[in-house]
Amino acid sequence: MYKSSGRPTLSDIAIQAGVSVSTASLVLSDKAKQRRLSDDVVARVRKVAADLDYSPNLLVQSLQQGRTHTLTFFNGFRTRSPDDLYMDRLTTAIEQAGGRLGYDILIYCVFERSVEDTYRHLNGGRCDGVLLFAAEPDDPLLPYLRNSRLPVVLVNCTDTSNALSYVKEDHLSGLTQVADQLVALGHRRIAALGNTPRGNRDADLRIGLLRHLLAERGVPIPDRWVIHSDDNKYEDAEQALRFLMAEPAPPTALFCWHDRLGYQVLEHCERMGIVVPDQLSLISYDGLRWPAQARHVLSSVEVDITGLADAAVTLLHRQINGVISPPVGQELPVRITPAGTTLARVD
Repeated sequence: MYKSSGRPTLSDIAIQAGVSVSTASLVLSDKAKQRRLSDDVVARVRKVAADLDYSPNLLVQSLQQGRTHTLTFFNGFRTRSPDDLYMDRLTTAIEQAGGRLGYDILIYCVFERSVEDTYRHLNGGRCDGVLLFAAEPDDPLLPYLRNSRLPVVLVNCTDTSNALSYVKEDHLSGLTQVADQLVALGHRRIAALGNTPRGNRDADLRIGLLRHLLAERGVPIPDRWVIHSDDNKYEDAEQALRFLMAEPAPPTALFCWHDRLGYQVLEHCERMGIVVPDQLSLISYDGLRWPAQARHVLSSVEVDITGLADAAVTLLHRQINGVISPPVGQELPVRITPAGTTLARVD
């Protein structure tokens, strides 16, 4: 009678069934017919395996096969708020994309490790490849990954050394569409809300690029109209809005660096009696409808998050299987969603 408190092994199955380890292995790997094993032996081995609740050791199998059929998702921000709608959508889409190609998704969570220890965990055989999201250009993990044989795809960031593959949205196209639309609608007084004063790469990139594009079109954004608002402090957006609308000639359009902030501003506008879009046009980025007590749906640059996840997982899958060699870059198109918070301006 099998009494061990640990995992039953193939040897345990063989002993209980009265067969050799190789015979037990053939039965449990569905190769019994190839070796012409009797039905009685097959039935006996399978019954013992079921009685002992035996499952093959996947770690051993992965060592034998050189594959785990698992991908690791690593968030380059190394933090995540509990109500982050963007990350919820992205990780769900990655899970679904991985499942379609036969992968489980492992989420890396212990960011207190040293960079060397982090790399050892990523490259220690638990996954076939890594999806690295939103890494800064100087992320300390990048040099390790550049010199590794571990397949890696960057998501919504690029590698300055051009050694790693990436998939990202075409933010230049998106912000060009914002600039073109606002100018075509007649807006000449435009402001922008960014992230906290300590900065945020995406916020700085989006606002910096929009300012450049608008300046090229003869519509510069004054420095004092680029205001940083802490997304986690709801009142910050209200203070920024009050400052802007108290200007002698207030802005007629406001760009918010992402939708969460945009919907906060939209709520404040309705409470303060600022009529959107007649008095102030609003436009933001990502194309996500955050929960808000607001009548309008924001005009926004819509990022295809599902498409982003599909493209990243597919690119990593092809690298793992040797179909392509890095680096490969892919940019996905974006578009402004049709919504009711932008309006032609007549001064």
